Amino acid sequence: MASPPRARRLAEIGIVAALYAVLTWLPGLSAISYGALQFRVAEVLKPLVIWEPHLIPAFVIGNFLSNLFSPNAPAWELLFMPLANLVGASVCYLLGRRSPVGGAALYALIIASAVALMLSVLLQVPFAVLFPGLLLSEGILIIGGVPIMRALLRAVEPARRRWVVSR
Repeated sequence: MASPPRARRLAEIGIVAALYAVLTWLPGLSAISYGALQFRVAEVLKPLVIWEPHLIPAFVIGNFLSNLFSPNAPAWELLFMPLANLVGASVCYLLGRRSPVGGAALYALIIASAVALMLSVLLQVPFAVLFPGLLLSEGILIIGGVPIMRALLRAVEPARRRWVVSR
């Protein structure tokens, strides 16, 4: 009997969400994952939604989990930022089908804008001061993640096909 695609997809969502959170929490990476100038290495995973739209919830959940340890206000980090990831990932998928780099760039723009807005309110720092650095880091990671995630998907595809258990 074949493994239900739904179960496989749920497992992939859980794995990617956990990987995103762990890559944010890891010692050494957590120090650069939060704050006015952040370089959240886990962002490199986000272009996966271009080819695997079922992973959109993984970034909502992964962002929520990673933000459990954020030094910022919980309402912003646990509600606003997962919502920003839902919007960003959805837009990335829609545009990314035609232009993967364009979809990734728009995702980076949405997340950088959301983080800059959140931090400008919390830290009382002008949005215009925060936004350029955040956009640069998001752009490097998310746009840079396009070829990395494309190669990763190609590499794991044979294993994913074997996950289907048949009689």
